[in-house]
Amino acid sequence: MVLYLSSQQHTNLLDFLMEQEENGLPVKKMTGSFMLKQFVIYDMRNFSHCTELVLDRIAFGDEDKDFVEAIAEFLTMYNARITVIYEGLTEQTSLFQSLLEAGVGNIVTENMVEGIQEEIRQSLSEQGMTRYHPKERNRPEQTRESYRFDADRVRIAMISSQSRIGTTTAALGFVAWIGSVGSRVCYIEKNSGGIIPYLADAYEMKEEAGGYRLENIWYGEITPESGFQFSLEDYGTSQEIVGADIVLLVCGTKPYELPYSVKLLRQYETKSAFVLCPFVDGELRETYTEALQSDYHKVLFLEYQPDCMNGSPNAKLYKTIVQRYIGGNDIPDKKA
Repeated sequence: MVLYLSSQQHTNLLDFLMEQEENGLPVKKMTGSFMLKQFVIYDMRNFSHCTELVLDRIAFGDEDKDFVEAIAEFLTMYNARITVIYEGLTEQTSLFQSLLEAGVGNIVTENMVEGIQEEIRQSLSEQGMTRYHPKERNRPEQTRESYRFDADRVRIAMISSQSRIGTTTAALGFVAWIGSVGSRVCYIEKNSGGIIPYLADAYEMKEEAGGYRLENIWYGEITPESGFQFSLEDYGTSQEIVGADIVLLVCGTKPYELPYSVKLLRQYETKSAFVLCPFVDGELRETYTEALQSDYHKVLFLEYQPDCMNGSPNAKLYKTIVQRYIGGNDIPDKKA
């Protein structure tokens, strides 16, 4: 999937992709004025399933230096490929060279619409533009662990106090982590978000049994009767009391979020649950633990997770939640 951040001037520039391709290339278009640094920090997590990011330079108010720094930060956190559109930009300019240094090789510089669209087509092809040679960015190797789980059809329910506070990102990160450490797991979309087809397209998942599979993780809308040790059911802002083996309540802590969080906690007042709080400053965590924790509710804090399909930032938290299902000794896997 392509995420296109566009100025009003270039809002229709990528429409040809959907019109001319046989199956249509899915494009999510956002038009307006942006600050790239702010977008990367606060908004990109909602689009972390996108594999291509196209930036119309004139849509951004950042200075060139800040624009490039934001791209460099983005590339350390996400796997999406970046294309920058800047009409008339030449290779001799400092911005052009800085983009290459940051790792951007798809730089669209033509002035005429036909030329711009042809360069965009090249950029979004499998090999991308080949005329420029950006700096390669190497990600650090990560050591993975494997566990033996004594579990069969354990249901994990995740419920949010309100929309757009990172619940689905946390849910997808959870299944990605627990699948990566040796469990057979499925993600069940119980809300109306409709994200599974987009994930399937972005990650080239295989269709299976009415859903999609990526390695040992299955994604669908109906919980399978067998074959999985864990199923994580993402209910969104469900108004119904959800029963499960593990209940996770995602609660915001900002002043305008707390009324919704308190309402959800009261709804599950006598139900055992983990309370997951995203984006909480370290100095305030003790305060919110005292305020929200109870005999039935254990408060945990979600770390920033930019990639919805990579649960490693919250690995310790996820392990705490399923600790009682881990049998035997931890088996370290020294391979990345």
